[in-house]
Amino acid sequence: MKVVVMSDIHGDEKRFEKIVVKHKEDADYIISLGDSELKHKRLLRHDVLAVKGNYPFDAGFTREHVMEIAGRTLLLTHGHRYKVKSGYESLYHRMLDIPVDIALHGHTHNRSSQKIGEKHVLNPGAVGDLRKEESTYMVMRFLPDTVEVDWMDTDTHEMIDHEVLFI
Repeated sequence: MKVVVMSDIHGDEKRFEKIVVKHKEDADYIISLGDSELKHKRLLRHDVLAVKGNYPFDAGFTREHVMEIAGRTLLLTHGHRYKVKSGYESLYHRMLDIPVDIALHGHTHNRSSQKIGEKHVLNPGAVGDLRKEESTYMVMRFLPDTVEVDWMDTDTHEMIDHEVLFI
């Protein structure tokens, strides 16, 4: 199962379209983790599963979403409500309450991966409104015993980093 994850598009329609066009044929899910600044209808037209960010005009989106993929439970959130810029304590407690295996968030504009206990917290980075020079998104492949995570350069679609999660 292949899942494409992006966040913090901030209205960068050109980069958004490049990601969708590149992966629409072989991705099982395309996910936006908030602050897209794109119309809800536009994301739905591309079958993008999206959550609300802290951008004030993200109308029509849910604040978070829980889903199961290949036997793993995921929490999709923008992250601002859990103060992810200050750490993962609040998000980790939410992960325990649900419970979930993986939390996907944006908001910080920095791609990251952290394992906390047996839980994984991942951030695809930012597509638009960059605070660093890189524009990134994530491709996740759910396999029987692992989840492979690739952080991709938005403009070249080349892999920047790779990680294997044992879940």
